[in-house]
Amino acid sequence: MLYAYYHETHLEQWMNAKYLNHGISAPADLDIERIAEAFGIGLVYGNHPSFSDNEENVIFLNKGLEAVQARVVFFHELCHVLRHAGDQRRMTELFMHAQETEAEQFVLYAAIPFYMFAKLPVPDHRSEAVAYIAEQFQVPPELAEQRLDQIQRRVLHGSLIAAAQEATRRQREAERGWSPETRRMLSQLVRQIGGQGGR
Repeated sequence: MLYAYYHETHLEQWMNAKYLNHGISAPADLDIERIAEAFGIGLVYGNHPSFSDNEENVIFLNKGLEAVQARVVFFHELCHVLRHAGDQRRMTELFMHAQETEAEQFVLYAAIPFYMFAKLPVPDHRSEAVAYIAEQFQVPPELAEQRLDQIQRRVLHGSLIAAAQEATRRQREAERGWSPETRRMLSQLVRQIGGQGGR
């Protein structure tokens, strides 16, 4: 995969900078207790639904969650603590939906940062790649697959944009070599075709 064509979103760049500033550089560093400590966030386990208090910088996790699911919930709540303000119980549905949408994207970036992903020898075969990513980042296979799809889509999009830019550059180079007569004839042809379009 040609990772040079991958472009990070602003949210992804923001998260990556936060991680790198705290020395979180490899999948093994993505321990939720370590991340909570690095960001000065309290982490409380209990027999209650998982939630966060962004005013007090605390994430409450249900201690009955499986480890991989707890990570997903943790990263979701981490977004609320680091990026959001207000109590969702007292905000408009539209604002709450915007926060939840950002938190879902944040989970992908925080659980499987691209700068870590790009260093790994990810297998070419899809099912092997999903299993490998899930194992390396300790996430559910569904999340690994979602992130792999997202990365592949962005790489494809970036490569298509690069190809279009290269085609435009070549076309301009070719046009610079055209004689004045060729330019005059093409200009006349464009006027003729444009004039017939209205008939």
